[in-house]
Amino acid sequence: MLELDNIFNNVTVMLQSLSDILESEQQILIGTNTISQLNDVINQKSQLLIELKLLDERRLKVSARYNIQSPYSENPELALKWQAITNTTQRLAQINRDNGILIQNRMNMTQQSIDYLKSINNPAVYTYHGYQQPETISSKRAKV
Repeated sequence: MLELDNIFNNVTVMLQSLSDILESEQQILIGTNTISQLNDVINQKSQLLIELKLLDERRLKVSARYNIQSPYSENPELALKWQAITNTTQRLAQINRDNGILIQNRMNMTQQSIDYLKSINNPAVYTYHGYQQPETISSKRAKV
């Protein structure tokens, strides 16, 4: 059981690190001039999630070895830690969903900006048949 306790302690520490990373990600997404840091934060988050997954796989193996399962009601101390981990995980999942919405909104705004700039630089000129007219230089404008 000590092994499970150590796993839970490690998960708790890693979830706190993940919380810090998600808060940093959110601040970057809300801010206007730090977007270049987003890639580093996303890489840190991905690495931490991989480590958490491996630790959870270890938790499952140890639980199977001791023949106990979550929510670990057989051991009140483990049950309390497991409940805290579950609550923290749910809170972090919500923050991650919120960050996903912020990312989607930023991507939409960027696409709208790109579309607007394209329309300014390449105005569409259509013929009376509805086809786009190739760009031509009027001889009246091009007098030398």
